[in-house]
Amino acid sequence: MMADRPSPATPFPAIPMVATLAAALFSTIPQAASAGPKKYTADYTVSLYGLTIARTSFTSTLDGDKVRIDGTIATAGIARIIDDTRGKTTVRGRLSEDGIAPDSFVIAYKSGKKKKRTEIDFAGGTVSRTLNVPPLKKHKKWIPLTTDDLKAATDPLSGIMIRAEKPADVCTKTLRYYDGELRADIRFSYAGRKPLSIPGYSGDATVCTARFTPVGGYRPGNSTIEYLKNKGSMTIAFAPMGATGMFVPVSASVGTKIGTVTVRADRLEASQ
Repeated sequence: MMADRPSPATPFPAIPMVATLAAALFSTIPQAASAGPKKYTADYTVSLYGLTIARTSFTSTLDGDKVRIDGTIATAGIARIIDDTRGKTTVRGRLSEDGIAPDSFVIAYKSGKKKKRTEIDFAGGTVSRTLNVPPLKKHKKWIPLTTDDLKAATDPLSGIMIRAEKPADVCTKTLRYYDGELRADIRFSYAGRKPLSIPGYSGDATVCTARFTPVGGYRPGNSTIEYLKNKGSMTIAFAPMGATGMFVPVSASVGTKIGTVTVRADRLEASQ
């Protein structure tokens, strides 16, 4: 595991993006919510330099306007030899006009002999409670979070659902990311369109680049944060979900100081 990772809630750099992609794929199928409880399962592969480093699976249950997302995360391939990380995550929330309004987020994972757990609760559109076990380490130099920083913040599993009238509008969103320690803004910009064919979708995808700006909850000079801010690159491709007016991520690449991490969906299935 990287000693200088940006967040206690993420066992390795790719997990926030994987989780966010899966949440979007699950949360943007509102027409199914009125037909009784439905389940949607997606499997993802995370790669670095063409080698698989992680696999993750998410199942979302929609019952009326209630949403529950359950996920499993594990290192794979050569990464498992170096760092055997396994975890589970859960989000509970409600469908809203803007996407998902989260009520709670939990991630618990084990890396080697170390165990960590992060819980985030939301109320009135803002973060109302954060619990990290073990507690976060205190640093002499630290950029603290303010009350305003936590307003309209989203956990790593509920913020990237896009509702747009036309494809180019997909890339106008700013994600107010919060993982229990780090708060960052991730601002999307339109980069064009490209043909795409994956299980469950074949057609054009809207491509967005993303700019990472740390807000608070980190140590100045953190090498991972500085790289993502100044040198890192993010690209996400979005595709429409039928005629719902919703757009969801179908692939992503994230530049990190150890290389470019890519994420792809391997399976998308619906069941009742």
